[in-house]
Amino acid sequence: MIASLALAAVAIAGGTLATYAFDRQSPGYVRVATGTFIGMTAVAFAGFLFALAVGLNAASLALAAVVAGLPILVLRSSTIRGAAARDLRATRNGLASRLRHPTRGDAVLALYAASIAAGVWLVADRTLYEMADGLYIGNVNNLGDLPYHLQITASFAYGANFPPQNPVFSGSGFSYHYAADFLAAMFVAAGATLREGMLIVTVALGAGLLTLVHRWTRDLTGSAIAARLAPLLLVFGGGLGWLFLLEEARVGEHGLLAAFAASDARYTIQNDGILRFGNPVTTLLIPQRGLLLGMGLAVIVFTLIWHHLDEPAPVPRGPSGRRAALRRLVAQPRMLVAGVLTGLLPIVHIHTFAVVFGTAFLLGVLFRQWREGRWRGWAVYVVSAGLVAVPLLAWTARGSQAGLGSFFGLELGWDHGTNNPIWFWFVNTGAFIPLVVLAFAWRGDRPLLPRKLILYALPFMAWFFVPNVFRLAPWIWDNIKVLVYWWLGSVPLVALVLARLWEQRLLARVGAVALAFVLMTAGGLDVARSTVGQGYQEFDRDGIAFAAMIRERTAPGSVILTAPTYNTPVFLTGRRVFMGYAGYLWANGLPFVDRDRDLRAIYAGGPDAEDTARRYGISYIVAGPQEAREVAPNDAFLARLPLVGQVGEYRLYAMAGQ
Repeated sequence: MIASLALAAVAIAGGTLATYAFDRQSPGYVRVATGTFIGMTAVAFAGFLFALAVGLNAASLALAAVVAGLPILVLRSSTIRGAAARDLRATRNGLASRLRHPTRGDAVLALYAASIAAGVWLVADRTLYEMADGLYIGNVNNLGDLPYHLQITASFAYGANFPPQNPVFSGSGFSYHYAADFLAAMFVAAGATLREGMLIVTVALGAGLLTLVHRWTRDLTGSAIAARLAPLLLVFGGGLGWLFLLEEARVGEHGLLAAFAASDARYTIQNDGILRFGNPVTTLLIPQRGLLLGMGLAVIVFTLIWHHLDEPAPVPRGPSGRRAALRRLVAQPRMLVAGVLTGLLPIVHIHTFAVVFGTAFLLGVLFRQWREGRWRGWAVYVVSAGLVAVPLLAWTARGSQAGLGSFFGLELGWDHGTNNPIWFWFVNTGAFIPLVVLAFAWRGDRPLLPRKLILYALPFMAWFFVPNVFRLAPWIWDNIKVLVYWWLGSVPLVALVLARLWEQRLLARVGAVALAFVLMTAGGLDVARSTVGQGYQEFDRDGIAFAAMIRERTAPGSVILTAPTYNTPVFLTGRRVFMGYAGYLWANGLPFVDRDRDLRAIYAGGPDAEDTARRYGISYIVAGPQEAREVAPNDAFLARLPLVGQVGEYRLYAMAGQ
């Protein structure tokens, strides 16, 4: 664990130093948050390249750490060295002054920061935790997603999955974005457990994302109050689902707390009901782990573009125009950095890549800076993003069996079902959409949004309308991976409305508090649900021991036949499974119907069972509780195979010749 934390520290320190090359004005806490995402991304990509060559081992980890630490070279510049020294002095002096002469504002700020930190830790710690009888999760929305990400992480850490294949669909290319899971695998390879590796990633990126949203909102709005509200609106986002708790309390007649404790309900999303736009933390940032890394990088890019829009028009081009342009690029490379970070997103989170690149394009069109001689920055962005993204897109597409046609289609109203779309969105978002409209409409003597911010915010509105018209994934609900960026881009505007109301007289302040309650109660209930209570078991104790036995007795590249369930213990081994949960495969556009038929035929033990298994390269067969429920194995057939080992009800058989 110590080596894993050291690797994370090197990555964060290197990323923090790198920010001095393109962002000279950030306060120290923002610089660390930006550096966390840049450093973690750098160490992941460097580690992946080295792992392709020599495997994921001490050598590739050490080389990745060296690459992540290279930004220390920026300290060779006296200007940057002086800026870093000033930042350290300012931080030290500011802390000392606050400790010597604390004010009420300092106490409120400290309580706010401590609450954010504690909340991030509680959510991350309950993402996966161990109890006496097995491994549990706190968030039911993660019940199917977490084992999938565990399998991806384990395939890198324990399964030598280089170059990557899809570990839940053996023999197929791996088109899923996996940088965040590989990052966790690096920490596992450095000595952490699977749980600890994921915990490091979640805590570092979770705290960093909220800090970046705070800074972004402050830069956009100029309001300290809005900046402090924005992370809370993101974390506790939800609609009117909290009204269901009132109904539960009324029916149960035992009060709100008793109703909450007695129920397992979720108040922002239902399997069968009107609530579908789930809380960003419990339905997206924790289960969809790539989005956590991708959203932080996206906010960095959005911030860099916002500052680029403030750059003055360059001096008209003269005889030395090209050389001057190159000097400007070296002196202020923010659009180059924005382009490179955008280009890395296809392997981090593909939906985020589409949104970020699309947002940048729309901003370039709206601000029309090419007419003012400022087109070079945009050209640098597009070229650098393309040079990085195109090879990554080609790499991730190689060998994939996913059918692209299943990802696109016309489907109006997103996941509204039989509900009226307007009512559906009002119930799912509550006061959020009316407040977004109010932000744009609030004019008068003191308009809420200046023209620049109106133009900047408009592209984010596209990420509401596009997913409400087109299907962007085989499962229509997955459009939320795009919709969430409409929510993210609107959060600073809603926060500014609340801040402006708070600055008014008492009645307006009461209104601001009431609106904040309506906006954040449902999401707050779902976040609270994920941090308290018994949780949900993913793997029992025998399954964990069975996974350890498989790692000891099978080769890393082995293909194992299991029931097509979401939580087979084989996911803890890193070995590839012949076919995982059909829901994963369908959501990724993979053709699993024939494979599912062959899987069941093998378990049935017909005359062609062994030939079919050999044709697919299957080395081992699992028979356990999941198999008994899902596929009813033929015990007579299994009895003919060598028994590799058994733990409780779990048995592992080798195919003939293994």
